[in-house]
Amino acid sequence: MGAQRLLMLLVANVLFIACSQQLQLLALKSEAAIERLALLDLRSSLGIRAADWHKKSDPCKSWVGVECQSGRVTGLRLHGLRRSKWGRLNPRFSVDSIVNLTMLSSFNSSGFLLPGSIPSWFGYRLSALQVLDLCSSSVSGSIPESLGNMMSLSVLKLSDNAISGTIPATLGQLSSLAVLDLSSNLLTGLVPPELYFLRNLVSLDLSTNRLNGMISSGMGNFSEIKYLNLSDNGFSSVVPAELFFLFKMVELDLSSNSLSGTLPEVRHLVNLQKMNLGSNYLEGSLSKETFFSLVQLESLVLRNNRFHGALPNVLWILPKLHFLDVSGNQFTGRLPDLGSNFNATIKVFNLSWNLFYGTLAVQLVKFGSVDLSGNYFEGVSLGSNLTKIQLMRNCLQMGNQRSLEECRSFYADQGVFGGVLLLVVLVVIMWVIQRSCRHVEVNGATNANAKHVSKDGTSASTMASVDVPHVGKSFTYEQLAQSTSNFNEKFLIKNGHSGDLYRGRMDSGTHITVKKVDVHVLNNESYVSELKFFDTVSHPRLVPFLGHCLDQDNQKFLVYKYLPNGDLAKSFNRKTSGTDGDLQSLDWITRLKIATGVAEGLSYLHHECNPPLVHGDLKATSIILDDNFEVRLGSFGEVHAQPESPPTSIPEFTNPRTPGQCLSAGLSLTTCAHDVYCFGKIMLELVTGKVGMSDSDETIAKEWLEQMLSYISISDKEKLSKILDPSLMVDDDLQEEVWGMALIARSCLRPNPSKRPLMKHILRALENPWKVVRDGGPWLRTTSSRKSWAAAFFSSSSWRQNSSEGNAAFRRSGTSGSHSSSGQERQTSRKKLSSEIFPEPADAWFLESQNQD
Repeated sequence: MGAQRLLMLLVANVLFIACSQQLQLLALKSEAAIERLALLDLRSSLGIRAADWHKKSDPCKSWVGVECQSGRVTGLRLHGLRRSKWGRLNPRFSVDSIVNLTMLSSFNSSGFLLPGSIPSWFGYRLSALQVLDLCSSSVSGSIPESLGNMMSLSVLKLSDNAISGTIPATLGQLSSLAVLDLSSNLLTGLVPPELYFLRNLVSLDLSTNRLNGMISSGMGNFSEIKYLNLSDNGFSSVVPAELFFLFKMVELDLSSNSLSGTLPEVRHLVNLQKMNLGSNYLEGSLSKETFFSLVQLESLVLRNNRFHGALPNVLWILPKLHFLDVSGNQFTGRLPDLGSNFNATIKVFNLSWNLFYGTLAVQLVKFGSVDLSGNYFEGVSLGSNLTKIQLMRNCLQMGNQRSLEECRSFYADQGVFGGVLLLVVLVVIMWVIQRSCRHVEVNGATNANAKHVSKDGTSASTMASVDVPHVGKSFTYEQLAQSTSNFNEKFLIKNGHSGDLYRGRMDSGTHITVKKVDVHVLNNESYVSELKFFDTVSHPRLVPFLGHCLDQDNQKFLVYKYLPNGDLAKSFNRKTSGTDGDLQSLDWITRLKIATGVAEGLSYLHHECNPPLVHGDLKATSIILDDNFEVRLGSFGEVHAQPESPPTSIPEFTNPRTPGQCLSAGLSLTTCAHDVYCFGKIMLELVTGKVGMSDSDETIAKEWLEQMLSYISISDKEKLSKILDPSLMVDDDLQEEVWGMALIARSCLRPNPSKRPLMKHILRALENPWKVVRDGGPWLRTTSSRKSWAAAFFSSSSWRQNSSEGNAAFRRSGTSGSHSSSGQERQTSRKKLSSEIFPEPADAWFLESQNQD
């Protein structure tokens, strides 16, 4: 009896399961049948041609634009569907049947005409909808408040329609919304504050409407925003500073509004690629540091505002900038030297209708399109090959220019003698006078110098009178004394080992730095070496050299352009603008920028000069920073040619002056590898925040160096955090860059010079330091030789892809093929291979294969 009951229960369960499956199958068939009927009804109401939606075929398998999962319709894309003649003549927003598509998650009618209003039942019946795209569909009426009930919605696009009314506050309830595009409609009123609760918003486009009021600081809540477009509306008042703390921002467009006030600090927008603030009422000058951290910036538009003052020079060296439009402002000043450190990637730039003046550079032909109309540039025409350069309404000697009186008046207001023709005459006269005075001045200095005898019994200036190049401008002692108030202590910048540095100001307003060299006390040859150096080489990463004064017996003077940020040791920690006197260290973007700039300068000396030049005095105090924190290498009193046969090891801390410094005075065997070692210490200082630490006592410096290196490991990133500068705030995206620089520094600090990387390889690595961590290679092996470095960079596609771009940034006029001041061509030998400059030990390949870690 029990067995029969058990059998009956088993049969009942089998029948129940079978019936359940049958019922589910019937339900699915029923739901599929309902959805098929809904699609057929939609086909009829919209007039879809049979070629796209055929009655007898399966919609999930063959209907264009229909997406299904498990037989259920999940997506409808009407874009591109063809209509019958009746459908084309009677387009309407007739989609009621989709209410039966209960699994529908995406509805896209972009470009498919649906004249009429959005049904309010969308917000109640399409609960599973995640994407609603009605762009360019001729939709009219207002936005239903019921759309705020579509809690699964992540994308809402209603652009390019005729939608009117205000933006409903209920849209602020769409917590999953990532994309909101209401652009190119007829919307009016204010942006409802409820919208600022959309914390997951990645893209917001409200452009080309009739919205007004202030741009609220509440938009600073959009912490995930990447694309923000509020252009072509009636927004007024100031631009909220909170917008410029959204560091994930990629594109920002606030153009064609009525915004006023000054431009907030934009340096936090480190990922910004495009910014358009044109056609507003923005005013004020642009800070010299405004754009220096925007290394991803590709397009910048500031046209038709009220900006004034100088255009920041950093714009010419941003690595990716290819479009610049600052037309219709009041920018003034001279263009920077575009032949040196300008960014050749700028394809199009428009400086028209401003107040720029001065002469033009021929390097403008390197740009794709240039508009300089409506300024006050003067001089002769740049030639007939400048077909892509607009130059009308300037002060040039060509057609369609300003009147002579207008140009003379402008230059008089600038404190410059005006009048184009008169300027040309004056320039010729001054050139002739300067040539005559310079000849007399040089001969006088030579005769005077020959009389002085130093303490060691040799003529201190005999060497200077023999083959001393007079590069740059010849200043008089009176000029330099007047500019520095007779070398007053309050103008003293620092006491350098090769001379005392003073800040000065010429009568013309030019700020200069003067190095005063006492030939009795200091190395007699240092200033001669420096003059020869600047007469031989030229590069934007070298401190701008202006001239000299050699007409004193006991003192010689070298004159440079004054760079307000001073050296790295001084500028690394700056006082904040507050009254508490707190110090603020440089951020990571600036530190990496500085390291890359130093590498560019050293790469030029090591690899572009022939023979290769050794800096010999590289440390934090010899890295000078301009007002945009661009690197200018200084302290060239110790520079010398690379020895033909360098030793395999150098006591890096051996120094006849100050223990711990990277100096080469008295050491005739310092090499390019010695510069690499010193640069490794600088990179380590930038990572740890201990800038100048390696210049301390020899014992302390060595202990510090050994301790820091023990925390740098490719296998343990967390160890680096123990020595990382605590003031350095880096997010996850930048941690690999910091780690990469630390590994590069470790490679540069290897005891054996032949195991250190070349500067050109270091420069390549610093362009993408995260690759050091991910790709590894010789950076991770303590026994890597120079051949393995070369193999890594010139065989690996991941490093090879940017080789030409990396070198082009710093490759300028070297010594080869250049001409001296006397007009005679210098004799140069062929460029040596790295294996000749740094000979490998005979058994290097064997040791490397045995000891790779």
